[in-house]
Formats: sequence, structure tokens, C-alpha cells
Amino acid sequence: MMRRQFLGSGLLLSGALTGAPLITMSRRAQSSQTRPDFIGLDGWINSEPIPLASLRGSVVLVNFWTYSCINSRRPMVYLKRWHAEYGRQGLRTIGIHTPEFRFERDRSNVESYIRQEGLRFPVGMDNAYATWNAFNNDAWPTFYLIDRSGRVVLVRAGEDHAHEIELAILGALGLAVSEPIGQPGDDPDLSRIGTPETYFGAQHSTPQDVRQSPRLGTATYSFAGSSGPKPNEYLLDGSWTRQGERLTLASARGALRFRFSAAKLYMVAGSARAASLSVRVDGIARPPVEIGWPTLYTIVDGNAYGEHLLELTADSPGLTLYSATFG
Repeated sequence: MMRRQFLGSGLLLSGALTGAPLITMSRRAQSSQTRPDFIGLDGWINSEPIPLASLRGSVVLVNFWTYSCINSRRPMVYLKRWHAEYGRQGLRTIGIHTPEFRFERDRSNVESYIRQEGLRFPVGMDNAYATWNAFNNDAWPTFYLIDRSGRVVLVRAGEDHAHEIELAILGALGLAVSEPIGQPGDDPDLSRIGTPETYFGAQHSTPQDVRQSPRLGTATYSFAGSSGPKPNEYLLDGSWTRQGERLTLASARGALRFRFSAAKLYMVAGSARAASLSVRVDGIARPPVEIGWPTLYTIVDGNAYGEHLLELTADSPGLTLYSATFG
């Protein structure tokens, strides 16, 4: 699943939240067009500002990403490899970090992830979506390969394109393919994931069980008397505040039950003070997960694809949930 730019019109103003799907229209840049500009950036990491003219004559790979997105994180493995291997042959790898959540606009958060991941290529901070819009981009991640003459010659959104992109890089650089390229896992098989990306805030529709009457603001929910949840839905226990892009625990204790279909579950979460989540999957206790700065956390790191029941319990207020994705 690719995380896409949310629509401002998706804000819920009052009453219960609906389960209607969020729909976006693709505006992705087409191949063989003139290279768009890097414009309106809020600074660069790992580099001084890069004038567009300085890239003329180079093969350029532009990657739109955001640091709390699992689909943006997995490609970093091969992006780092390409930067190291093909940079010597003339490839310029440029990351454009365009945030989905408000906390991803914070330079210190982005820098923390870049240090953690060991990224060495330049990253432009695109907080105002100016470069995103200049490219007519609509998804994280999206890759644009630009040839030496400045034409966009390949555009691919999402994962599962690493082999194709690497072949195109070799072609643009004029390098022969003399041995098998790529590494196992570059193109992950995501076909067995049965649960779509889930958002917990009010800017998107929520799959919280409708019997709990999900709503904006602070409300108290209970597992008592609730069977389920149904597949791809969740239940809450305790007092939670739903606003904007987030769902925050307002009581001293709270819990979430989520029935999902995948092997792995990741959550974008944060807590003003360190919070420890107890985790149970299909009734079996798993190691607790410590939540601190707002980022992506691995909650379930399994190998068995299929339907599972997750139960999270937190014993301190302030835990904030943004979204869940799967692997």
C-alpha cells in the first residue's frame, strides 16, 4: 500500500465518522517530460542547496519519501546501495522528504531518522509540498529517473520496482548489465497483506467498529459487551481524544484490539513521555514496545500471514496513534 497525500476535504467536522474510502486522483508526472524544479524547499540535509543547473549532464534519481512510512523505509536499503555503487559512475541520488504528518515537518526528527538509517545522499525538506506539486506527485514513495538531457525517463510509485529502476539506471549511465543485479528482498511480495493502511485521526475515515459510535473529541469506549472486532476493524477501551491526524489516550489506562490480515504490523505513534505498550497477538503475550519520539514502530514482527488479533494496552495517558501499516 502506498501512502497518498490526504485530501483537505476529508476532514470530519461533527458527528460519527464514516467508513467510506478515501479516493485520490493520480496526477503523477509522466515520463519523457522536462525535469521539474526543486522549489520552495525548507533547507537541505547532507548537502548545501543544490541548484537545478548543477545537475545538468548527470543521471538523477529523485525519491519522494517520508520518514514514518514503511513503504518509504524499505527502499532505503537499495537506495543506499545505488548511491554507493553508481554514484561513482555518475548517478546523483536526491531524496525529497515531503511530510504526511505534522511532526514530520520537524527537521530534528528527520535528521534523527537519517542518522539512524545512515543515509548519505542529499535530502531536501519539502514541508510546503512545493516540489511535490512541481512534480505532480501523489504517493510515497515515488521514484523519478532523469537522464543527462534533463528528461524524466522513468516514473514508478510504490515498492516492487527496484529491479526495473536499477536496469533503467544502468541504461541511463551507459553501463552494461554483466551480472545479476539487485538483492533478495529488494522487491518484497506484498500480495498476502489483506488489511489496508489504517488511520486513527479525524482527517480520514476510520475502521473503528461502528457499534462504539466513533466520534471527534474525547469519548470513553469499552470492550465490555463487544464481540470482535470484525476483520480490518478495531475496538477501543478507555478514554481517547480524536482530532486532526491523531488519536490520543486521555485516561490513565487504555487499550486497542485490532483484527488484521498480514504477518507484520507497524504503527506510527508517539508519546510526550515514554510509554510502554503491552502486546498480545492471538492471545499470546509478545515483548512490550517502548514508545517515545513520533516515528514508525514495529508492533508485530511475525512470519505467519493470515488473520490475527492484536491487543495493545497502555498504562499512562498521552500515547498518540496516527496510523497502522502492514507487511
